[in-house]
Amino acid sequence: MPTELSTYASAVAFGQGHLFAFWDLLTAVERGSLLSDVESIDFDKIAQIFQGSQKQTKNNIEERLLPPEDDICGCQCELRKSNPALLERYYQTALSAVHEGKVAVLLLAGGQGTRLGVNYPKGLYKPGLPSGRSLYQIQAEQIRRVKQLAAQRFGSLPSIPWYIMTSEHTQDTTIAYFQSHNYFGHDPKDIIFFEQFNLPALDFDGKILMSSKSKICFSPDGNGGLYKALRERHILGDMKSRGVVYIQTYCVDNILVKLPDLHFIGFCMDRNAECGAQVVQKVNPKEPIGVLGMVNGRYQVVEYSEISLETAALRRSNGVPDQISCSQSDGNDPASSNERLVYSHGNICVHFFTRQFLERVTHPDILNLMKHHVARKRVAHLDLATGQQVTPSEPNGVKFEKFIFDVFPLAERFAIWEVPRKERFSPLKNGPDAKMDCPQTSRADYLSYHAMLARSAGAKLAGENSTFHSVGETNESETHALLEISPLVTYEGENLDCLAGVELHGVNVLELDDRTGKPSLRLVDQKRGEL
Repeated sequence: MPTELSTYASAVAFGQGHLFAFWDLLTAVERGSLLSDVESIDFDKIAQIFQGSQKQTKNNIEERLLPPEDDICGCQCELRKSNPALLERYYQTALSAVHEGKVAVLLLAGGQGTRLGVNYPKGLYKPGLPSGRSLYQIQAEQIRRVKQLAAQRFGSLPSIPWYIMTSEHTQDTTIAYFQSHNYFGHDPKDIIFFEQFNLPALDFDGKILMSSKSKICFSPDGNGGLYKALRERHILGDMKSRGVVYIQTYCVDNILVKLPDLHFIGFCMDRNAECGAQVVQKVNPKEPIGVLGMVNGRYQVVEYSEISLETAALRRSNGVPDQISCSQSDGNDPASSNERLVYSHGNICVHFFTRQFLERVTHPDILNLMKHHVARKRVAHLDLATGQQVTPSEPNGVKFEKFIFDVFPLAERFAIWEVPRKERFSPLKNGPDAKMDCPQTSRADYLSYHAMLARSAGAKLAGENSTFHSVGETNESETHALLEISPLVTYEGENLDCLAGVELHGVNVLELDDRTGKPSLRLVDQKRGEL
């Protein structure tokens, strides 16, 4: 029997006394560890969440769902053609805010690379680029480039705080990785790591699962756990002290994410939005991606599983007015913009917030109103009857999480910014054996985007008629030129004069020369193991 009777009594009162089943077998250190775990749990809250999950009923969201209103939507592709001056204004508006120290980026980096087949954080993953860059390095160097652009425009190098939300599983490894790479050239004070909170995993009867005789099965509380962490880890206070006003959030596994996305931020600023979502056009009704819509007059993300295929397949030609889109830019879209899906604004987890909005939605009263989502999972655990570890082949428990977009309905001023998929969205979710959202597709999409930038700068890539699909099925023969461009060289196609009139062969990397500060092209081995 534990000496801390109140802790034990609290567990028993909520039907969780089994957490102390092996107490008599534990060492003093193990007992301390177990008590620390148990004392961190709000049993009353966990009981409420579980009971609520048992009462969940069909949402019937389709009866209340409407597409977004046109006046809150903007489209980068459309403005490139119809009003490039306005697009440039958005860019300059955001760049000015960067110069004033008002812009920060916030990375959601709590995920391990388990589905990628590795046992380290996703951000450390190298998807086989010619340079060997990791996702973290790509992102870090993009931010540095924007700082340089602001310095060129305004005469001084600004600070762009980079907030990185990790989890218990990724925190130490991520920090060590940044330290070992000298923070990729950033001032360490401008990279702020903070850890999201955990919730215990339960079996289907509401009993908390144990991972060992002295440890409880915990899992991160979802990317919507951001809001609790922002307040309780004092991140909002740090933002305020630095003068941060606008925040772009994003997920670690999108190799094409733009950081910070100046057009997106500038658009949201221009619309005086307190919350915004970057989207890509959903083309296939069966694509498993959530979409933006209005429910009861409020904007929210509607998951693909929440609506019928019939609703998902509705097209604007059915009597819904047409809308601006990036359809002509993506190359795989319907024959005409009238054939655009009604619910076509695909959520890619790139969001805009004002700090004031985040301060409001992180108030404890608001946080307590945000519902937890329930996921049935396979949870490795300790069998209390045998004391043996169990790795189930079927779901045996539930995990609770919140989503970052759960706060969208709270926004009084919302904005939606559509970007071309082939330039801004290529998620890395699966391992090398998969055919979609895998290292091969991410790498192919990244290099395809860089080839587009090179062609726009006047370069010619040998073998351009070779097959090079965005889904990663590439013909990498010796006649097919590939080019990777360092994020330190260009943000979105500028500073590529050196490529004008150049014909590229083989596998190339355009880097920033440390000595001259100018772009330098080098040919790398064609037959690398990573390629």
